[in-house]
Amino acid sequence: MKAIIFDLDGTLVDSMGYWRRVSRDFMKTKGIDIEDEVQHKMTTMSLITSLKYLKEYYKLEESFDELYEGFSKTVIDFYSNKVELKDNALEILKYFKDRDKKIVIGTSTAKQFAEIVINKYGIDKYIEGLYTADSVGHIKGEEKFFTTIADSIGEKTEDIYLIDDSYLALRTARSAGLETVGMYDENSKDKWQIVADENKYSIRNLIELKNIWDYFYFLQ
Repeated sequence: MKAIIFDLDGTLVDSMGYWRRVSRDFMKTKGIDIEDEVQHKMTTMSLITSLKYLKEYYKLEESFDELYEGFSKTVIDFYSNKVELKDNALEILKYFKDRDKKIVIGTSTAKQFAEIVINKYGIDKYIEGLYTADSVGHIKGEEKFFTTIADSIGEKTEDIYLIDDSYLALRTARSAGLETVGMYDENSKDKWQIVADENKYSIRNLIELKNIWDYFYFLQ
């Protein structure tokens, strides 16, 4: 293990419940109930991509700019005033930074929103980079998202671990050659068994990553 990619929402930040509610609530104002599979698929997308997807999938009449403006205002308020970190998030980031591991954030959340919570809680002190679906040019459902990050940080994919709560992102990362750790999130508990079954490691609290590292280090 030379580098770690941490997902943001649902992994370091307790925000997936919000994302599910805001998407569902937004679509309910238009008389639409988002199907669960549509919701899960959107977890790998950026806000821009997900709004375009919703607009096309549900044949929405509003322009993309109108949709984006409405979403942006509520997201900024949430990240600025309401979002909280997952338990032990800063402790585990410090733990790996103290062991000279490269730590980056790999998220579907737009940079302008991700930076709010990263700076608010001091996550920026522990990471070497922030990679978003928009900045990378690929969604987390595409292998290129992860291989592009690997190239950027100068590490082989097999030397990089992804910590993520999305079973789709985890699948894609494994296909790209990364090692993966599934993170439990209450808001996607319906997919937890899939995460636990498909990944070599799965955790319910970030502090458990210490045990994985201790085991990995023991094998060296």
